[in-house]
Amino acid sequence: MKRTLTLFLAIILFASITDVQAQRNRIPQESKFVFMTSLAYATGAGDIQLANFDCHEALLPPTLDASQVLKTVRNKNFNVNVEQLIGYQFNNYFYMGVGTGIDFWQHTAFVPLYLNLSVNMMQTRVAPTAFLNLGWGFKWYISSRPEVATRVIHGTNQGPMGEAGLGLRIQLSDKVSLLIAGTYKLQYSKIRYSIVRDGEDDFSANLTNSIQPAFYHFGGVKVGIIY
Repeated sequence: MKRTLTLFLAIILFASITDVQAQRNRIPQESKFVFMTSLAYATGAGDIQLANFDCHEALLPPTLDASQVLKTVRNKNFNVNVEQLIGYQFNNYFYMGVGTGIDFWQHTAFVPLYLNLSVNMMQTRVAPTAFLNLGWGFKWYISSRPEVATRVIHGTNQGPMGEAGLGLRIQLSDKVSLLIAGTYKLQYSKIRYSIVRDGEDDFSANLTNSIQPAFYHFGGVKVGIIY
């Protein structure tokens, strides 16, 4: 019985692969360089827990107990991103390349450099598509003063980044396509903040004395022109 079932599944798999290959053979596969200029917007998600003073790098020793030191900061950073991708399309379904751009936050900015992997799931005028970007976010500029409301400085250091997207690729002409995708983005960086010691002046509105690693999560939408 097991041999029969295994043989049956093997026949189905072989027939499916043959059918897909036959369809691909009927449609000419095109290899070429591709370029994409994109604009994206995303909003921050999740909270950042400022760790106990003993659990992170800091410039001053602790004098407060853990209940006073612990603090939660919501990631309210918005994210505006302009990028240029240069890639190579190996066939009608897959292309890969490298991309860079400018990643603006509210009080800081990154310059991402990443490897892109993109998949077109169908060969129709409007086709589902997915992509993955993996790379590094270099620092461009950073605010020197903490935010007024939270008294923290977000995204103070360069670090690895990743972005995943799922959406539609719309063929506008033989050479131009439109990409519309929902995205999830992750940036590893650090957050700076202050711990005010008893009996000392509070300079947290202007200076920080503590730093710890942080993962910044974003969800948003990306629109790109592929040519």
